[in-house]
Amino acid sequence: AADEALREQIELLQSADVSRIQGEKIAAPAVLARFYEQRFFSPAWTEVAHVRSMIAAIRDAESHGLIPNHYHLDTLLQLSRRSIPAMASGSHHAIDLDILLTDSFFRLAHDLANGRIEPSRLNPSWNFTSDAETLNLAALLTAALADGRIRERLDDLAPAHPLYRRLKTVLVRYRQIAVKGGWLPIPEGPLLETGMRDVRVPLLRERLKRSGDLNIDTDGDPLVFEPSLARAVLRFQERTRVDRESALVDDDDGAVGKATLEALNVPVEARIRQLRVNLERCRWLFHDQPPSFILVDMAGYRGYLFKDDEIVWRARVQVGAPYLETPSLRSAVKYVVFNPTWTVPPGILGRSILPKIRKDPSYLQKNHMQVFDRDGHLYDPSTVEWSRYTGRNLPFSIVQSPGPHNAVGRVKFIMPNKHFIFLHDTPHKSEFGLKDRAFSAGCIRVDKPFKLAKRLLDGQERWTIGRIMEILATNETQTFFLPEPMPVMLIYLTAMVDDQGQVHFRQDIYKRDGAVIEALDRFVSSAKTNMSQSAG
Repeated sequence: AADEALREQIELLQSADVSRIQGEKIAAPAVLARFYEQRFFSPAWTEVAHVRSMIAAIRDAESHGLIPNHYHLDTLLQLSRRSIPAMASGSHHAIDLDILLTDSFFRLAHDLANGRIEPSRLNPSWNFTSDAETLNLAALLTAALADGRIRERLDDLAPAHPLYRRLKTVLVRYRQIAVKGGWLPIPEGPLLETGMRDVRVPLLRERLKRSGDLNIDTDGDPLVFEPSLARAVLRFQERTRVDRESALVDDDDGAVGKATLEALNVPVEARIRQLRVNLERCRWLFHDQPPSFILVDMAGYRGYLFKDDEIVWRARVQVGAPYLETPSLRSAVKYVVFNPTWTVPPGILGRSILPKIRKDPSYLQKNHMQVFDRDGHLYDPSTVEWSRYTGRNLPFSIVQSPGPHNAVGRVKFIMPNKHFIFLHDTPHKSEFGLKDRAFSAGCIRVDKPFKLAKRLLDGQERWTIGRIMEILATNETQTFFLPEPMPVMLIYLTAMVDDQGQVHFRQDIYKRDGAVIEALDRFVSSAKTNMSQSAG
């Protein structure tokens, strides 16, 4: 009877325009149908321990930054109280419970392995792939029911990357802060510095205690801004990339100015949302990464080279300005070019170069630039009527010669992609000292580029910095292929946790977080189309 009742319900789900059980939408009825067909429509959830384990896993979804009710939690709790005593009876409620538990397992497995959101819906240029996308959900559930490790198998689908685990830990802590009332906003007022006396100091002290930046009490006047409080402010500034007046790195001074006050007054609920957003991004990114790769952390303005899972190069980077944002993408560096030329892209031509040429006819000569026609022949720039052209219709190429003046510096690292994004040196080295470094035209400017080149090229031949300097001294453009292409990941994380457990919040320079949290909170899952390809 149970088998027949289950078969009839599955057939109804597939024929309905909107498939629902107990008012709950089913993500992918065809996936469910294939799973139950393989079982000849016998109920899957016939053991109480399995049901309880699945409900526990759904509750635990909150620790991953997910919402348990997206996996039917409330309805499952109601049905389980009513149906567990007669699960194999074939009753209407027992059949509904069975189907909803299966749908919940499939949804949660998919979302932990791949992310709840399909990132290409938010970013059309997204080109990351993962073995998790081909997850066989039916086989996974069959194995979980056989060994009873339902909760454990689901948890194993989430990224094993240390950053993901650390973000989860911090999310729990910040939710505990929220339960206790969060923190009160600190009113505006004059700059707070060491030695000052101000009625806002007790509020500041309590705020920093709540976030873990201050763990000692004062023995003196509670209204005085004492040195221990300044050190706590400094720790907070380092975690949130803010300072008092200057934008220079390491210029934080433990004083509370406008920028620091603004960061202190970000509500704990906003920080929780930020942590949830970045857990989701980790689910998109941190599966099956190779042991050796270049990682560019755009919001953190840092680049890393991993070799055999060890960081062998790290450096500050400059990324695209907010109106020319660097896309998140995956590629591989294939070759390195020393003493590169630079052909000015159409966008930069129209936006920057052409207005300067019209204003100053000697601009090209001053900046070591030459004009070439479409056949590659050198052209006299004084004969060009520059006012007639935009960056898109200019029938010439403007090319900057190699040298320290070149816009891409003395070396570039080419990784094929449709955006023509690459890593490169830059003559604007002083800008690496700025705290916020989003002002390139989209490519990644890297500090310490010659050390990166040495690491990448060192294979059968022995590369040294001395050899690189000899090549640069020739001022001739030379290209060298890597022994093997080096994978590159350009990622965007606005929250991370270091190996000391300290959470660092970054500015959402490209305003991407809002769309992610909105999609995370939306009840309708994007899993339907993706799950249909991974049911086995």
